[in-house]
Amino acid sequence: MLGSALMRHFTNQDVIGFGSELNITNSLLLASTLNEIKPNIIIHTAAYTDVDGCETNLDKAYAINTIGTQNLVNYCIDKDVLFVYISSTGIYGTSKTDAYTEFSPINPTTVHHKSKYEGEKVVQNHLQKYLILRTGWLYGGDKTLSKNFVYKRFLEASSKDTVYSDNTQIGNPTYVVDFVKQLQLLIENQQYGIFNCVNNAIGISRYDYVKKIVELFDLNCDVKIAPDEMFKRIAPVSHNESAINYKLHLLDLNIMGDWEKSLATYIRQLRDEA
Repeated sequence: MLGSALMRHFTNQDVIGFGSELNITNSLLLASTLNEIKPNIIIHTAAYTDVDGCETNLDKAYAINTIGTQNLVNYCIDKDVLFVYISSTGIYGTSKTDAYTEFSPINPTTVHHKSKYEGEKVVQNHLQKYLILRTGWLYGGDKTLSKNFVYKRFLEASSKDTVYSDNTQIGNPTYVVDFVKQLQLLIENQQYGIFNCVNNAIGISRYDYVKKIVELFDLNCDVKIAPDEMFKRIAPVSHNESAINYKLHLLDLNIMGDWEKSLATYIRQLRDEA
């Protein structure tokens, strides 16, 4: 989803994109490929993102999210390359009940978020020229994408009179197009370091998110709060993944919009394609 959005956005520039054919856990293949391309910017979007799957497959989680990142970082260590690492607001864990800033304590509760944070540390410990962008609840892209949360909720609500959603976890539904534009602005302004990068959303639960999706699609479907055990997960996910773009605000560089307006924009696009 994110990789595709980046490729669409940077069409007028010399950009090369790789999918699963480039195995970032294969250090020799990766080094050979990068030495041939000689990039001046690497935007690292590869990740094992199945949060529950990470709990039962630790080796895969750390191999991709941490060691894969290390392999990419190793290429950059002695070169003038900007390294962009996509991280998650989920790494903050459970230390707060309100929105996290970049200066909040880090205490990840799941294997996925621990492996992503270990990747962050690799970047910070070995590079000076980097961007670490912590985001969450990304949506967007083609409706055929397997992880298109918004379109899946449309299909579900189109075929049912009632759908259920969890109201125990809060976060920031974030439009991938907004994220890519924010990344471009940071690159153009030669900003480095760690930034939260999410759409503005205060106290928004999964239930609020799904209810808004159904409303914007004008579907005749009732969205109800799910019973406690309905969406029980393997991973001990934090109930609070919400964040604010505090550093972007301080730098007067925050162009991430309100979550409802961005969601409406995306859903209009999906409806126009229908």
